[in-house]
Amino acid sequence: MQLTKKVSLLGVLFYCISLAGVISAHAEDASVVRVTRLDGTVTKNGVPLRKGDAIQRDEKIDTKGNSAAVLTWSNGSIVEIYPETSLILRGVIFEGDRKLEKTLLTLEKGRIFAKAQVPEHLFSHFEISVVNIPIMTPGAEFALKYDEGEKKITVWFLIGAMVVDMGTNRLRLQEGQQIVQKVGGSIAAPVQMDSKTGDALMKVSKRLGGSLLIEEETVSTGGPLKIKIGGVKSRRGDAPYIAKFKAIVGGGSGKVKSIRWAFGDGEGAEGKEAQHTFTQGVYGVVLSVEDENGQKATAQLNISVEEAHFH
Repeated sequence: MQLTKKVSLLGVLFYCISLAGVISAHAEDASVVRVTRLDGTVTKNGVPLRKGDAIQRDEKIDTKGNSAAVLTWSNGSIVEIYPETSLILRGVIFEGDRKLEKTLLTLEKGRIFAKAQVPEHLFSHFEISVVNIPIMTPGAEFALKYDEGEKKITVWFLIGAMVVDMGTNRLRLQEGQQIVQKVGGSIAAPVQMDSKTGDALMKVSKRLGGSLLIEEETVSTGGPLKIKIGGVKSRRGDAPYIAKFKAIVGGGSGKVKSIRWAFGDGEGAEGKEAQHTFTQGVYGVVLSVEDENGQKATAQLNISVEEAHFH
């Protein structure tokens, strides 16, 4: 990470990077957020936006009429802003000691579709406030709508992990659920979204591309052996944290000789699927696969386990 001054360990614990400022060559700075698609006239603090413009802290994006926009974070997140929406970027913060990127947004009205995500060597806290109700995730794909007239918040949750903070209660949504919350009303119960809605949201996800969370089973054979670690709903969790893993294998001979897991704490397992309980700390999980022809491949991701989650 490039800084103009050396920062001591007793100094600042995290850096709030101006989004129009320095872009590091390494993916260990706070993301720069840029406009990667524009339809119609979209404004930033009342001034028309252009494709490629950077969005800085506390700037408001408005999509009036049939206008729409897509924002892309340099570390991977994507937000599509639908027509008649007002969205404020409160800031993007990177905590270097925890390799944690925090994104803070405020949805004043309208609708968005979000892919809250970072590469596997980083961790994420992605938070959107709607009328002082924080919606938080360490990684998820979801749609969010605020009807200003009816004072109604709707969340459609596709994949990942998500918490809606209602003050006296924190609702943990399950994949495929939705919730409709009246501002000032009693706490609503999540329900399963209908298949038509789920299919429509998956089409949005595929259209936007760049998904780091949705897994695609690889079944092709031939060529180099390729593997990926799947099955993990969240790479951050409370101690003790039980995580499930799945080996996604493609290429090679098509027949696997061995699948081995190392969990970064001296313990391991074998087989296509595995489960492990982690205590507090950061763990490098390594997957090693060998096919019947002797081709080998490895994949790794990090798991962060903390005393408190979503803080």
